[in-house]
Formats: sequence, C-alpha cells, structure tokens
Amino acid sequence: MAIPVLRSLTLKQAIHAVLAAFVIGFAITAVEFTWTASHERTMALARIGEAAALVEGPAATAAWLIDGDLAGQVLDGMVRANAGWAEIRLGDGTLLARREQAAPPMTLLGRAATALLFTDRPILVHDLAVPAADRSTSASSAAGSRRIVGRLAVGIDTGRAAAGFLAYVSAALVAGTLRNLLIGLAMAAVFHRLLTRPLLQIGRAVARIDPEKPYGQPLVVPRGHADDELGFVITRFNHTLTLLEQEHDELRRLATRCPLTGLANRALLLDRLDHAIDLAERSREPGVGRLAVLYVDLDRFKRVNDSLGHGVGDLLLCRVAERLGASVRRCDTVGRLGGDEFLVVLERVADGEEAAMVAQRLLDGLSALREVGDHRVHVTASIGIVLHPMDAAAGRVTADGAGLMRMADSAMQAAKTAGGNRFVFHTRDMTDRAETRLRLEAGLREAVAAKSFELVYQPKIEAAGGRLTGFEALIRWRHEGAAISPADFIPVAEDTGLIIEIGHWVLEEACRTATRWALDHGPVPVAVNVSARQLADPGFARLVEQVLQRHGTPPDLLELEITETVIMKDVRHHLPTLNRLRALGVRIAIDDFGTGYSSLAYLRELPVDVLKIDRSFVNDLPHAPDIASTVIALAQKLLLSTVAEGVETAEQRHWLAEAGCNCLQGFLISRPLSADAAEAMVMTAFACNEALPLTA
Repeated sequence: MAIPVLRSLTLKQAIHAVLAAFVIGFAITAVEFTWTASHERTMALARIGEAAALVEGPAATAAWLIDGDLAGQVLDGMVRANAGWAEIRLGDGTLLARREQAAPPMTLLGRAATALLFTDRPILVHDLAVPAADRSTSASSAAGSRRIVGRLAVGIDTGRAAAGFLAYVSAALVAGTLRNLLIGLAMAAVFHRLLTRPLLQIGRAVARIDPEKPYGQPLVVPRGHADDELGFVITRFNHTLTLLEQEHDELRRLATRCPLTGLANRALLLDRLDHAIDLAERSREPGVGRLAVLYVDLDRFKRVNDSLGHGVGDLLLCRVAERLGASVRRCDTVGRLGGDEFLVVLERVADGEEAAMVAQRLLDGLSALREVGDHRVHVTASIGIVLHPMDAAAGRVTADGAGLMRMADSAMQAAKTAGGNRFVFHTRDMTDRAETRLRLEAGLREAVAAKSFELVYQPKIEAAGGRLTGFEALIRWRHEGAAISPADFIPVAEDTGLIIEIGHWVLEEACRTATRWALDHGPVPVAVNVSARQLADPGFARLVEQVLQRHGTPPDLLELEITETVIMKDVRHHLPTLNRLRALGVRIAIDDFGTGYSSLAYLRELPVDVLKIDRSFVNDLPHAPDIASTVIALAQKLLLSTVAEGVETAEQRHWLAEAGCNCLQGFLISRPLSADAAEAMVMTAFACNEALPLTA
C-alpha cells in the first residue's frame, strides 16, 4: 500500500534530517574546538613567557652569583605563576635550582583535553645573561655586550590549562547538541511541510486510482508546488497518464479491430456474438429467432488479387466493409474474419424473413460496387445465414459464438457451391455433413500416418483386338469397417493437403507393382491419377524421377493421368513440369477430356500422349456419338491415343472400335481388381498372347 510506505518515508526523513543536523553541527563544533585549543595553547605560552621575562633579571643574577637560595626564590614565584615546573641551570649545564608543582591525578576527560591542547609537552627556555666583566677595545667587548651565564626552563601546567578548556568544551557540547537537535527538528518539519505531506497527498490520490480506468483521474498539484520540482513531477505524471490512455486505446483498437478495414476482428466478433446470444436467450420467445448470423464470402476475390494486384484487392476489401456497414443498423455488428470473409451479427431479428431481407440488401449493395480506384469490378458474394436459438437447437450445436459461426460457414459453402451471388439458410443436413467431414478428415489423417490404403487395378484393352494394354491404379480406403468412396475422401484430401502424401504413396505402390510385373511376366503400363496440388508442386517431376529410380521402373511403364480442368486452369504454370515429365519418358494422359474448357492452341503445345474420353460421353453411345467421334478425330489429327472410360455395353464397345478408339476401360472389360487378381490377368495375357474374355 502507498500510505504506509509514505509514513515510513516520513519517519526516515525526520531521522535523516536530525542526523544530518548533528553531523553538520558536530563538524562545526570540531572546527571550533580545534581553533579554541590552538588559541588556548598560544595564550598559555604567552602567559608563561611574560612571567619568565619578569624574573629573567633575578634569575640571571642568581646564576652569576651561583646563589641557590636566590634561584629557589625566583623559581617559587614562577611555580606560583601557573608554571608546572621551573629550573635554572648554569652555563655548563649544572642544575642550580628546581621547583615543581604537585599536580592532582587527572581524569580521563582531563587527559583527553591535555592531549588535545599540548601534544608535545611545551617547555619555555630563556638564556640568562649579565654584562661582560672584562672590557676591551675589541668589537666583542664593546659597550652593551652581555654574557650568557645560565638557562631558565619553564614547563606549562597542562592540568590547569586543560581544566579550563574542558569546562569550555562541556558547555559548548551541551549548547551544540541542543542547537543541532533544534535544527534537525526544524529541518524535518520543513521537509514534512514542503515534501512529505504533499507526497502523502499524492500517494492517497494514486491509491484512489481505479486500475481498470486510470486515465480519467489526474493527480492534483498540491498548493504552493505549481512551479517547483514536485509540481513538475505531477504534471509529467498526468501527461504520461494521457499518453498511456492513447496507447491503450490504440492497442485495444489493434487487438479488436482489423487494421485494414477498421471492422471488428475475430476476437471482438466472438465477444459480441456471445453477448448477443445471452441477450437472445434471456428475451427469446418460443419458435422465434432473436439473433441472426450472416457469413459473407466474396466470390472470385482471388481473381482480383491475381489480375489487379493486392493493392487493389485491399482497396476492394475496404469498400466492401463500407458497404456492409452501411447496410445494417447501428446495433448490429460487422466484422472481418480474414481474407475476403466477413461476419454480420444481427440482433433482435424477428424471423428468417427479416434476416433474408438484410442478406439481399447486402448482396444488392455489393453488386452496386462498380469501381475500385481506376478499375471496374463486378462484386458478388455468397452468404450463409443461421438463426438462433432455432438453428442451434435443430443442429444440435453448442449455443456459443464459435458454433454459430461454423453453422453459418457451412451455409455459406452451400451458397458458393450453388454458384454464388446468393444467400442460403443453414439446415440440419449441413451440420450432419460438417460433422461427417470432420470425422472423415480425422480418419484420413490416421490412415495417411498408417498408410492403410489399398490399390486396385482396372484393366485397359485394345478396342479392336481385345489384348491387354495396361491398368489404371485406383485407391481404396476402408474406414470404421466401411468402404469409403474416393469421391468422398479425395476432395477432403485435396482441401487439407493430405493428397500430397497420398499421391506419393500411390506413385510408390504403382511403380513397385509395375516393376514386379515386368520382371515376373512382362511389361504392363500402369496409369496413376495426379491431383492439382501434386502438379502445382515445383518438385513433382523430380519426385517422379526419384521414385522411378528407386524401384527400377522403366519410365514408359508409368502413365500419369491429369484431368483436363487441372491442366487448363493454368497451362503456362504447368507446362514446364509436364515437359520435364515427358523428358523422363513418362506417358501423360488428359483424363475426362471434353468435360472442361480446352484451348486447341494449348492442346497442340502440351506434351500429351493420350486423351481419355469421359464416361458421360460414352454413356450416350451409340445414340449420341457427336462428341465422342469429335474427340477421336481430334486425337487422330494430333497423333494421340484415345481411351474410352466407362464402357459397359457391347454396343458401346462395337461403336468405339468402329470409330477408331484405341483402348477401352470399364465394367464390360473388368471391374477394378486386387493386386493379385490383376497379376493373374497379366500372367494369363502373356501366357496365351490372346484377347482377354469379356466379363459381365
């Protein structure tokens, strides 16, 4: 706590002030004592010197006459004049007389004072001289010359001098102590008045600041401190609080807002959505949805980024954010989840019809957006709508923000699948499909880790002669005891990126099988399907080369089937990879030919060996042969082989053979076979060297 700390500071400050006063006072007193001691010593020497000067004549006479009694009388006078002792010696050093004063024992303070006053036991010495007895005309016997007959030595009575000095010191110490104490207390009072008390006031003010909202409570400058250092500190503190408030607001904005559009971000959306759910549940009526969540995703936004650049794409997102915000009420929330995905939370919605009206208003507002910068654009969106609490209860989803967002996302995906530029309400089927997909994805990841897949092989034969020409390797997967159709799990693998590992495994198994068959029976080509993600990988051609080398597979025994839509989606990007594969000697086939848009100019440039006629065109035979015959003719003109998929009737086989199709594949020839059954077919084909019998 701030207040006890400041009170402790007050006590410490008072103690420090008194100590400072005492230290300074004692330093001054020490200087005074030193000066006084020096002065007392000088005065004592002066007094003894004056007394010695007065008896100098009688002492000289006594020494001249060698009169001990007279010398004793002289010395008695000196001792009475505060001399500690005195003596007279003749010129040859003989002691004539000596007198010494009896000194009482000295106290400890007396000895200390004596040591301070007289560190060297001072002695005053006078030479005793008389007029010369012999006079002559020489310079040495000139009139006024004197003769040294003895020496007077006097010692100062240090005890008496120290007693006076000690009395002075005692009085000075008492007075100095009182003075220092008063000065210290005065300093403490001044400090308390000018510093400690204002600090206490500041501490109390700081203690009252709410940590959650500290910025609206500036400190008040104490009276009289506006222009001093304390006022400066408080002013700077308040300024720092203001800066912190600004920084806190900016951090809060960055933490809860999209930096590009300024809309609420995912964290703030979830918070607002949970709050709206609470309000809806408190005020809901049976059968009425009080809350609607709209998941908005722009259609074909990637094309804008790819063709016009990310700068224009960012500007478009800002314009979309403005349109969305202008199309809803102030009580509603619009946020950006990321990329081109937005979320709109509508509170107090009466029913689905009102939510549909808002969704249509959003679509109309976006379609009216025609220009972004200097570029003309056409903006549409797919919107998924979920109502709460009705859809949450029907979908068996936890009534929280994340659950509603997932449901709205599923509905948006359905709108996008339906062609976009529309809104779709969430249904229970969407939730079931989403849950199924999640379970499927989890199982698929486990299968990839354990490599628990299987390859089956569907044979291809000559249309005319019926001889075996190769197999197409098809992947199969059993999950939870049931066979999962590739049409169900391959799209999931594509979306999650697992198709890369799955495709690698298929390639390894197919090459291993083709090599074993070639060594044991004879060369039989095996075709493998290649996904869009695999073909887009710059290292795919190198991977194929490594697999071929690892298993010793001749390149002409491997055929890579790539769907027409995958190749034509970005021909220029895929062409280098296809050329590197062709350089390896690998055969390349275009699968499902005719189902997508193909440019004949590109078709001439592609290193392709085979065109596979899609089963949808084969199903029309022989009643609607136009497309099939066109594909066969095109392949013949381009010197390409053709394979017809999905041949199931003898009429279809007969027509294709007559039309010049090279190979057939379908249930009429054989269903997909296990590796052992396919190997048995290979062994039979090479053993008999005859046409294979047709199976039902």
